[in-house]
Amino acid sequence: MNFEEPTWKRFESLARRILEENNFQIQLNSTRGDKGFDFLGRLTNESWAIEVKYYRTARTRPSLIESAATRVVVNGLRSNVEKGMLVTSSILTSEFRLALEQKYSIVFVDRIDLRNLASTNPSLLDELDALLELDPDFIVDQQSTRLELKNRDKKLDEKPTPQIDSTGTQLCEKLKSIKKGKAHWALYEAICAEILMYLFPNDLKGWHKQKSTDGGASRYDFVCRVSPTTEFWKFLVDNLNSRYIIFEFKNYSSKIKQGQILTTEKYLLERGLRRVAIIFTRLGADKNAISMMQGAMREHGKLILSIDDNEVCNMLQMKEEGDDPTDLLFKLVDDFLLSLPR
Repeated sequence: MNFEEPTWKRFESLARRILEENNFQIQLNSTRGDKGFDFLGRLTNESWAIEVKYYRTARTRPSLIESAATRVVVNGLRSNVEKGMLVTSSILTSEFRLALEQKYSIVFVDRIDLRNLASTNPSLLDELDALLELDPDFIVDQQSTRLELKNRDKKLDEKPTPQIDSTGTQLCEKLKSIKKGKAHWALYEAICAEILMYLFPNDLKGWHKQKSTDGGASRYDFVCRVSPTTEFWKFLVDNLNSRYIIFEFKNYSSKIKQGQILTTEKYLLERGLRRVAIIFTRLGADKNAISMMQGAMREHGKLILSIDDNEVCNMLQMKEEGDDPTDLLFKLVDDFLLSLPR
């Protein structure tokens, strides 16, 4: 096991080996990501489009699963593949699974199914439990999935082809079309707000605009109440004691500097349960600003995170493809805290 690889990649590799243990012939698909799928599988002379999704959260948002399922169907049909499969690290409730199977003509394999499929190989089972950090008392469904996979008779073209959501792509294009500088701050603020509401519709509540001043120019910051629906938001509430979060939008033509970080830090209030800020920037933060963010965390326990256009567009693409955009935020926070100097 290569612990230097990201968790999603290790999960993808493990899912491949579990499927191979169950008589699948697996190879990497030549077209992956937005226009393809992860693996091209073959079982009993039938071809399979197989997509693997790792989520930090055990019960991820249904809309992400649906986006991923849609792409398996559409991209599988484009590649003239007969059947489709979506493998996920999350748990699908019986009700949600039934709704999915009525809408999509593919096989859904969640973490319980994976444990059943891995049960013939103790080393694979142990590796899966360790990777997903499963509790020893985790109760699994005893129904075998292997027979279902072999006898599954649904073909990709049996149901109407679903439509792929392109909202994220459109928002990214709108974001990058806005010119940098104070003259265009209102347009930048508006698109950033639209992006946040698209990315996190169930995670952020009570949107509130707070007018403030930065260098003589008026701007609006958003203050939101956090709903801890995924591991990232739970981390903010439980570990940082931040029930609220500030978003700031800085349409600067250069990287933000330490002065902007100092201004943001003043808005963070320990007794107000407001200890986290995420700053949208066009080009990120310079080294002095990063040092100021590190000091705010080290000395006062205040987390300030800066994300640029590319990172925002990465999150938009993730949501389109059925990945959880908060996983990228979690990685950024992970990297920030792991590299925090004394």
